[in-house]
Amino acid sequence: MSYYQDGNLARPLEDLAPYALPEKSQSPDIVEAQKRARRQALQREAAVRQEYKAAGRLHARSLVRLVLVFALLSAALGLTVWRSAKITEMSFFNAGLSRQIRELEEQNVILQDRVSGKASLHVAREEAVAQLGMQKASAGQVHVLSAIELRQGQAAFSDSQVLMTDQECQDLLESWVLGQVSP
Repeated sequence: MSYYQDGNLARPLEDLAPYALPEKSQSPDIVEAQKRARRQALQREAAVRQEYKAAGRLHARSLVRLVLVFALLSAALGLTVWRSAKITEMSFFNAGLSRQIRELEEQNVILQDRVSGKASLHVAREEAVAQLGMQKASAGQVHVLSAIELRQGQAAFSDSQVLMTDQECQDLLESWVLGQVSP
């Protein structure tokens, strides 16, 4: 054979006969130590797993508590904002009502002035003098009749004009006023 064929690692080898390799027998102390080490490793892994689960539960609880606290604070803040908005709305409503009350009071005062002006005899006389040109009665034009004399039929004056009825007096005054206004 040539050197090339002996050293060629690429050539196929013949199949080997299948057989089980002999196991090394270990001493019982080594086997027991390996079991103990494996048991301790499994216990450490279980402890780590338990700690991880406990930390996850603690994290979830703290997260739920934080969300609940945030929800309570949000609800309290919302209630405070809503209450403030209601107070502001009521103050604006109150201001509007106060303004309306002031306006109504002013209108009431104006109406009372008008009513008192119309009901006042003095103002009516002044308006009659100013608008209709009526003159104030002088002392000689005023005839005083006592009610007793009128009842008894004994008047101080026997003139028929002095003892006129109310309607006749009113007709006389209206005709005089119309005569003053129309010329």
